[in-house]
Amino acid sequence: MPAYDHLPLLRYVRDELRRKKPGFSVPITRNPGTHGAKLRTELEDVIQSAAAAPRVEGVDPALILKVELVGAVEEDVWRRNGFQVLAQNPGNIYVLFATDTELKDFKAKLNSFQGGAQGTVNAPFASLFNTIERASGIEPSDRLGSRLKLQGLSGPGDIDGRESFVIDIEIWDAETSLDRRVRVDRVVKHIEKAGGEILGAPYIGDYGLILIRAKMKGTVLKGLLELTDVAAVDVPPIPDLGEDSLEDIVLGTAPPVGFPAADVPLIGIIDSGLNAHPFLDGLVAERLSVPADLGGADTSGHGTRVAGIAAYGDVRECIDRNTFAAPVRILSVRVVNDQGAFDDKQKVPEQMRNAVRLLAERGCRIINISLGDSAFIPYDDGRASPWAAELDTLVREFGVVIVVSAGNQSRRAPGWGQPEQLATAYPGYLLSPQSRLIDPAYAANVITVGALAHGNGLRVDEFDGVGVRAITAAEEPSPLTRCGPGINGAVKPDFADLGGTCVYDGGAARVVTGAHWESAGMATLSPNYRQALFTAASGTSYAAPRLAFKAALIAARFPHASSNLLRCLLGLSANVPPASVARLTPPAYKKKKPLHKDVRKVVGYGIADPGRVLASDDNRVVFYADGHEMLLDQMALYAIPMPAAFYETKGPRSIRVSLAFDPPVRHTRLEYLGLRMSFQLIRYLSPDEIFEQYRKREDKTRPPEFEKSSLCPVDPSVRARETSTLQVAHMSLAKNFDARNEMFHLAVFTHRRWAGEDDVFRQRYAIAVELAHEDCKTLYQTCSELVIELQQRVDLNA
Repeated sequence: MPAYDHLPLLRYVRDELRRKKPGFSVPITRNPGTHGAKLRTELEDVIQSAAAAPRVEGVDPALILKVELVGAVEEDVWRRNGFQVLAQNPGNIYVLFATDTELKDFKAKLNSFQGGAQGTVNAPFASLFNTIERASGIEPSDRLGSRLKLQGLSGPGDIDGRESFVIDIEIWDAETSLDRRVRVDRVVKHIEKAGGEILGAPYIGDYGLILIRAKMKGTVLKGLLELTDVAAVDVPPIPDLGEDSLEDIVLGTAPPVGFPAADVPLIGIIDSGLNAHPFLDGLVAERLSVPADLGGADTSGHGTRVAGIAAYGDVRECIDRNTFAAPVRILSVRVVNDQGAFDDKQKVPEQMRNAVRLLAERGCRIINISLGDSAFIPYDDGRASPWAAELDTLVREFGVVIVVSAGNQSRRAPGWGQPEQLATAYPGYLLSPQSRLIDPAYAANVITVGALAHGNGLRVDEFDGVGVRAITAAEEPSPLTRCGPGINGAVKPDFADLGGTCVYDGGAARVVTGAHWESAGMATLSPNYRQALFTAASGTSYAAPRLAFKAALIAARFPHASSNLLRCLLGLSANVPPASVARLTPPAYKKKKPLHKDVRKVVGYGIADPGRVLASDDNRVVFYADGHEMLLDQMALYAIPMPAAFYETKGPRSIRVSLAFDPPVRHTRLEYLGLRMSFQLIRYLSPDEIFEQYRKREDKTRPPEFEKSSLCPVDPSVRARETSTLQVAHMSLAKNFDARNEMFHLAVFTHRRWAGEDDVFRQRYAIAVELAHEDCKTLYQTCSELVIELQQRVDLNA
């Protein structure tokens, strides 16, 4: 088919301050006298305990109150009442009373509440105190991180004072950089005086992440748990590099290799390094490392296998064609040492920042990180990790696309304890709590990629008897992949791609992956080309670089596209494979309903097909807008031309919408995103009617609601995707319909959460819409004519 340039998505010049929807929370009624007295007693207990605690020289004895809530309280409520929120966790909020003045103010407000009208919700400060179930102090066990707890340490009493620990210490944030440095210095002096050793320089971020790494005895660790400046302590993350290859695959004479031009997109590989290889040497721009003394060599082989797929996409297809021609160049940054661990002194967020900065300075816009925390601690709806938050911040700061693997299954997952159980437990265990995404795969602004099976993984071997059992078919979820959702229920992983499979070998009573049989894994380049040119591997580590490769193809076609547009177009191109839908949909679920939520948890928006978005064609047209911005709590409206041929020509047709944005994040908050965005696809209404419906009214009146038929029924719904920074939805139409006018409209909203307090008042984004009709061969032509006509007669711009 002919290839045409995409068309601009036209935006009305007028924007509106958005009318906020009322909340659905039910007011909590308390007896102010009784409840106020209870809270006062609990507060006095905390104050007395803090006063009785032994003073630590040089450490500020600030009072921190742990408040457990029975209902949601917006952080603005605390702020308006003069209190600083340190961090948010499920079910509670930590509030800092740094001075006697703030404590007295809290007591005064509590007095007013306690003396208010009894048995009502109208007592002074009822919105604050009615939601508080209890108040208590911070216990030492509250500061223990999840990795230490996984080792069986639930409190100071479980810590062996004689044992040595390497610990990452997170410090409560402060308002100024000077205050942050003062807090760090206090903790550093305490550790050194107690006999601990500081490893590397402390990492002090600009947005609330403060980390110190230290080596210490258990006795020192116990003391750290008592310090008010300390928010959390934990062992550093350990990278998951997967299994070593057990059998390299020799595939005969080397096929010819074509190396790319110097101006093709660069893909950065942050991994275990990169070895020399005849198929890489001509396209590797540079080998770097963080820290620099690590060198660029790949002792584990993981980074080289990842880079092979990032460079060529489908290595097996290249082998079959007997030609290799990479459309990209590779930049490697090694961050893993010879022992398979991150650096001893630099903190992981610090390594990530330094690595991304090096890549961005060299013009790299697409970065692959096929690393995760091998402690396999799934995100449990608590706070995001410093690692995840730093990646999200880097995406926004440097305008890069970061692709992260979802992580591989551990033996803690149901079905993996006994190999013979895997075939019967699949795919149910994929949705178990133990199979959740690992750190940092649940990060919000990155692209997270799960794995699909490339086939059943069986080999042609006459000695493989009936005990050898396939677990998957092509494009079903890989047995190794992990599931979402992401933070606050976001759609994660964003995509899935081929990452190999597993086979049960009954004769050996083992699970076979690509590390054992070539047929079970994805073909890639061998880390030791002198022994073999190619090898195979299975896991999400090898699905992620396939997605990075696809992103690079789009970047080559749109060299000036923002990172948001690259994510947006990837989302617009994706489809969930029918094989995955069939495997993950419960039998009782009706097929006519929207896609079952379990499917999204495992494969996200599906497999990206860049060919769909590189150009429009006769019966499929893409409209897009890039680099647009909106103030907080506003609505922007876009016009979608609706040619008569689209709704009057018989045949299947669809409308797809994709939105991508990169909000600020804070890992110390339960509301992780500083703002949210959403969209509604609207039909049958004029622009004036839509603006009137959504505009903010000073008199608080509400206009009549739209007819239900005016809001297009897209899948997934607004509620299902509203916490995601990449949102893709579609509507399929089988029958002709009456459009009533020549346009549909797309309303895009910003929803302020806590953004605005840190000078973030605007949000940039990219949005794209695809109209597709199998039997309408004039769709592009009529849409392009309508765009020109609309620009001339309506107050629209691109």
